[in-house]
Amino acid sequence: MRSFFASLTTTFLAGAMSLGFGAAVSAQDASQQPEEIPAQYPGQSQQQAPSDSAAGRVSFIHGDLSTQHSDSSEWVAATINTPIVYGDRISTGKRSRAEIQLDHANVLRMSDESTANVVSLSRTQIQLQIGQGMVNYDVLRNSEANVEIETPNVAIRPQMREGSYRITVNSDGETIVDVREGSAEISTPQGSTRVDRGQRITIQGNADNAQYNVSGAYRKDDWDKWNDDRDHVIERASSWRHTDPYYTGTHDLDDYGHWRDVPDYGSVWFPESGSGWAPYRDGRWVFEPYYGWTWVSYEPWGWAPYHYGRWFVYGGNWGWWPGPVYGGYRPIWAPAYVSFFGFGGGGWSVGVGFGGGFGNIGWLPCGPGDRFYPWYGRGRDRVNVVNITNITNVTNIHNNYGGYAPLREGRGYSNVERGI
Repeated sequence: MRSFFASLTTTFLAGAMSLGFGAAVSAQDASQQPEEIPAQYPGQSQQQAPSDSAAGRVSFIHGDLSTQHSDSSEWVAATINTPIVYGDRISTGKRSRAEIQLDHANVLRMSDESTANVVSLSRTQIQLQIGQGMVNYDVLRNSEANVEIETPNVAIRPQMREGSYRITVNSDGETIVDVREGSAEISTPQGSTRVDRGQRITIQGNADNAQYNVSGAYRKDDWDKWNDDRDHVIERASSWRHTDPYYTGTHDLDDYGHWRDVPDYGSVWFPESGSGWAPYRDGRWVFEPYYGWTWVSYEPWGWAPYHYGRWFVYGGNWGWWPGPVYGGYRPIWAPAYVSFFGFGGGGWSVGVGFGGGFGNIGWLPCGPGDRFYPWYGRGRDRVNVVNITNITNVTNIHNNYGGYAPLREGRGYSNVERGI
């Protein structure tokens, strides 16, 4: 197996790394990145995220979709699996559609030439602003979030744990809401009213003098059919039987791999990727203002397996174990479940064929028995990789930093200890 090691080249400094199995970033990808990484790893500009903040993902694109971080004036073309965090702005191009999975149960779908701002995104609170265009907001089963969707002249608050809401912003002075499923509270400074399934409300005027009219919703069209079809793909996926219900992106696994029962683990997912494949290779690292370096997979299924659970080798192939699946367990989303090694001044070895030397960095997928050492956030669990030098043994890291406990105890479950 080729090394997990990657040189700290200009491409890596640009934040457009690909995992060091010999895969390379294209010249086009590299040219779109800034010339150098901030001196502090994972980044000088990294900001503190709220304690319960979450990350959504771009799960469908037809046409053009662009995003903008709160700390940037630059709009960037989005791809499948691009993370969406609070403060992000989202915009679709002409003749385009996009789907944003905000969490396991809340989905925003945007028609062409629509704009949205993510004001708040956490397990318990989601707040969006729709500036223009037509969107659909769907609340699927088991949602825990209180949701508020604002337009220039009205606030929309879904009132049920399941529902579907078509929102059209024609101008700052006109918003139309069709309630397809569920019910919603519609609020302006003049008061609030409830709109139920099968009803339409039209709000006209600016926020200070808005007037509304309730009527029957228009019959469904192609936009509604597409939304219904997407809901069915998510809700009817067989992979839900094997994973935690709070994972986002589980439905993607059905078409790209198979589940096997593995001793001591239970259900494990194996991608249909051919021999020699390994995780954290086909993708790139992007810098998120609140999470630092975050893995964005080019694989269409590459959200849940790279941000939850753990990878390990079984029968010569990499498999993804989704982790504990039982009531009360809450999975922790991470920008990537890997261990970073490097920035050392001398050779180092963990028995897995890594190269070494100054100015190098490598990463290894965390196994079920490996501790996870976050490089993001603040507090005692933060690992600033730039302070780790002269690494000769991974155990040195384990002794110096607490991190998150393994999901399974025992050396046999550790990728590091097994020398993967």
